Amino acid sequence: MLEAKETKKLVLLDFTGSDWCGWCVKLDEEVFSKSDFKKFAKENLVLVELDFPHGKRLQKKTKEQNEALKTKFAVSGFPNIIIVDSEGKEQARWSGYSKDFLTELKAKLSSLKQ
Repeated sequence: MLEAKETKKLVLLDFTGSDWCGWCVKLDEEVFSKSDFKKFAKENLVLVELDFPHGKRLQKKTKEQNEALKTKFAVSGFPNIIIVDSEGKEQARWSGYSKDFLTELKAKLSSLKQ
């Protein structure tokens, strides 16, 4: 959140199951890995991936942090994208996959700035 405060950006929390959730993989491949998303995110967001893998091990501290945020934001499925301000207050949420995520994200951020 410190980076968000310093840069005056919102934070995108990406709750994902990177090695088992098909929709998470699809969202990463078709949205997050694309140059237009990366460019927009670099200018407007602080990106935070909160991974819940089945096949790879996370460091204990990372796993505990991810679980705490999953509980705090009542995340029950994946993918789940939550936009928060620099204080950690939820501003927007998407559950599931959307091929139009970047368009939806831009529209939502535009409405938040008004």
